Amino acid sequence: MTDGQFTKGHLITLLISSAIGVGFGAGWWFFGASSAGSTPLVFVGVAAVLALAGWIALTARRGAGLPAGGGRENSPFGKKYGIAVLLMLVGIFAGARVLSAVFEVPEAVPAWVLFVVGLHFLPFAKLFGSRRFLVLSALLCAVAVLAVVLAIVGWTAAWQLVPGFGGAVVLWATVAAGLLAADRQGATSPAS
Repeated sequence: MTDGQFTKGHLITLLISSAIGVGFGAGWWFFGASSAGSTPLVFVGVAAVLALAGWIALTARRGAGLPAGGGRENSPFGKKYGIAVLLMLVGIFAGARVLSAVFEVPEAVPAWVLFVVGLHFLPFAKLFGSRRFLVLSALLCAVAVLAVVLAIVGWTAAWQLVPGFGGAVVLWATVAAGLLAADRQGATSPAS
């Protein structure tokens, strides 16, 4: 994604993927907070979402002077991206159905969903040109496996809490890493 000069096209890709990460991270966080029945954790989630959204907006503003480039034909959000998302959705729904109806463990569905979401990021490393997606994939899958292990050994709340909070933290940390990397590369500069 950033082999050459960082352009507005790169910035737009970063902003879109960051917004997606913040949004889905929020979904995971609020799932965990509702499972825990904790209002303070809801407020922590709201604060995190607002902070990251503000950082994304600031990054967009600071990158306004970047050179053009990376038009629609260079966008990673094309056919391969769509196929990866479609396969993820099929995997989520098919696996959730099997876990619930065949194995009768519907409580395992959140861990399954997080695992499949993690897998769907694997092709993004090549598609977006960033190894950050490999790390994201590995971490999300590891959090899902951790939820299963902890639940099996007796902490049944792990079925919801670990994917919820773990998925959010991993997604939000990945967004922060991407925004920090853009700043470090000089991709943004203070707006005049």
